[in-house]
Amino acid sequence: MRYIVMSASAAILAAAGLFAWIERYPAIAPIEPPAASAFDSTLIDKGRGLVALGDCAVCHTRPGGGVFAGGLKLPTPFGVIYSTNITPDPKTGIGRWSEAAFTRAMHDGIDRGGNYLYPAFPYDHFTKVTNDDIKAIYAYLMTRTPVTFSAPKNELIFPIRYRFVVAGWNLLFLRHGVFTPDPSKDTKWNRGAYLVEGLGHCGGCHTPRNFAGAEKHSQPYAGGEAEGWHAPALNDASPAPLPWSSDALINYFLDGWDKDHGIAGGPMTDVVNELAALPESDVSAIATYILSFQNQLDLSARTKSASAFAAEREFNGPVTPMSGPPNRDAATAAGRGQALFAKSCANCHRAGGQTVPLALTSTVNGPDPRNLIHVISRGIQPPKGSPDQSMPAFGGSLSDDNFADLVAFVRHHFSKQPAWSGIPALVKSTRSANN
Repeated sequence: MRYIVMSASAAILAAAGLFAWIERYPAIAPIEPPAASAFDSTLIDKGRGLVALGDCAVCHTRPGGGVFAGGLKLPTPFGVIYSTNITPDPKTGIGRWSEAAFTRAMHDGIDRGGNYLYPAFPYDHFTKVTNDDIKAIYAYLMTRTPVTFSAPKNELIFPIRYRFVVAGWNLLFLRHGVFTPDPSKDTKWNRGAYLVEGLGHCGGCHTPRNFAGAEKHSQPYAGGEAEGWHAPALNDASPAPLPWSSDALINYFLDGWDKDHGIAGGPMTDVVNELAALPESDVSAIATYILSFQNQLDLSARTKSASAFAAEREFNGPVTPMSGPPNRDAATAAGRGQALFAKSCANCHRAGGQTVPLALTSTVNGPDPRNLIHVISRGIQPPKGSPDQSMPAFGGSLSDDNFADLVAFVRHHFSKQPAWSGIPALVKSTRSANN
């Protein structure tokens, strides 16, 4: 009996300690919403660029809704999360949040009331942001137009619907702490690292995730997923046949287009539109940091090889024979897709055209066909910096079978990579998600 009592007491104490640890964040007292005039204009202007870098408006603005008012539907493997209202509305937004409450949310993922925020809000990156930058972000957001709007309730599976579960996620995966510069690197590299790893949260899309939805830090920038699109690898596994240079990346970030790599599409379009608010020195620093993950040796030979292949595969009509091990199904589909390409695509993508050769794009050379399926289905709405680089949608004019054949042909004819598998099924699921 004594053993049972002692064991029960120990279990109760352990449970109490766990509960106390989970509930260790108290509510922070509300404040009276400050007047916009209380914030320095220089600080507000600084915050504008930082908010753009963090893509805050992209995630916190629903179609047809007020800017920063939330309500955007964010699908996750664990259900749907709706973004929150971060306008200074005192009832439904952050109007009664103090700067301390806002800083805690950014650094720890805890809201003003002491509730755990879901890591769809990338506080695992924002924890690296300095207090001075958070102060500027706070000033900018608190001077926006208040919008009264409450987001719908999240639609999450058990037990994720209970926010205290996030405490375990934080314990396992959250690395607290403001960014620490690497003394072995120069100032430009460290600035880029701070922007990319912090507010930019580029790894949120371009790094693979584990079973719990946390980034695999052992595989930084090895490729990931964003909104049903494949986010290509930014390290040595980059699918871009032509190596990225600093100038090419800067052009792509500022304009959304580079003559040797193509145009931004899908979720990257919004990122590019936001990056236009940054000074070019910061964009250059971001490029420097990202390129440090790629092997830049022997660029001339790699460039020559990629350019020669692209020139060889420009569309003039005939289909080149399949290379590598025979794949009868893929070859048959590619043969059928040739006529579809000649009819619907060749007018813009033939030899001597004005578009980037398809053989140089990551969309065609990547490990996943979904990006190409999205582009054919939706077309391309160009970023603000490249208004002329557009493409109409063809999703409504092709059957699923014809669509799959066209995708198979483009991969076969314009890439050295092996044929994609499972194209028909991915065409059906991706097109369904687009409708």
